[in-house]
Amino acid sequence: IIETIKKGYLAIALARLLGKLCHWGYSKIHKTDNKTDASIFQYIAKYTTPLLPGLKEHGEYDLAISFLAPHNIVKDKIIAKKKIAWIHTDYSTIAINSKMEFKVWNAYDKIISISDKVTKTFCSCFPVLSNKVIEIENILSSEFIRQEALKFNPTEYYNDRLNFCSIGRYCYAKNFENIPHIAKSLIARGVNFHWFIIGYGNSEEIEQNILETGTQSHITLLGKKNNP
Repeated sequence: IIETIKKGYLAIALARLLGKLCHWGYSKIHKTDNKTDASIFQYIAKYTTPLLPGLKEHGEYDLAISFLAPHNIVKDKIIAKKKIAWIHTDYSTIAINSKMEFKVWNAYDKIISISDKVTKTFCSCFPVLSNKVIEIENILSSEFIRQEALKFNPTEYYNDRLNFCSIGRYCYAKNFENIPHIAKSLIARGVNFHWFIIGYGNSEEIEQNILETGTQSHITLLGKKNNP
């Protein structure tokens, strides 16, 4: 929210606060039963989506795919003959506002599930939507990944230390820039470790934080790897 205000999007920041406030009221009434409370994202999406730019001025598309939640954006901001939403979540592990969630999913022509478990838990929450669900598993098979892993032994590995390895793009969503601060905390606790980071993108902030925290001997940026 602070970053949003700094960038000048005050209305969106206020909408996010309104969403958090409404979620707080909802969560006071409905207990989560030890599940992860995901309903906050529903409320934030509900109040911020109307303020976001859309693509309606470009006319009608043949197909619009919403690959990640919140699915409100493709639902409300794009005109298309057909709309598909992807589902990656095991609904037995999260708590949601079912009525609010149903309205979003029901607006799509098809819902793509990534596994049998995801399909079953989703349909148990929304049995009326079962006829819309199609299952498409991950294209990369687990067997292929295991074969790739056996092709080499990492030369950077330390036998006398605990080895961490983070893999992904260098971007805000991955939170890699926070690794040096976590590493500093581990050093203070006396943990003997080394942290490797495989990925690509702008590494300037990560490198700066490594220098500021003095964790150069505990973190190694390996860059991009064809076979991570």
